[in-house]
Amino acid sequence: MARFIAIERKTGRVYGDTARFGSNGEVVSPADAVCLFDRHAGRAMRGFGYVKADSDAAQYDVFEIRRPGARSASATDAEAQALVEDHGSLAASLVTYNS
Repeated sequence: MARFIAIERKTGRVYGDTARFGSNGEVVSPADAVCLFDRHAGRAMRGFGYVKADSDAAQYDVFEIRRPGARSASATDAEAQALVEDHGSLAASLVTYNS
């Protein structure tokens, strides 16, 4: 399964890292990853739309980490952001509905 790290577009903060959830973090899409983070945070269910990377409407940029062996969970946001910079590729930019 893919590993995803979601970054909030406005703040630059890490919203979540699927590796932090062990086998429960095995999702197949960027939207599934953000849904997982929402459930963990106790947020109500939201809908997601995919937008272009340069869209001002995007609320999250979701990166796929493709580095072999990078399965251990990031312990801090700085560590997650370093993984994105060094081994991530933009998987999707998302806009949320019903938030």
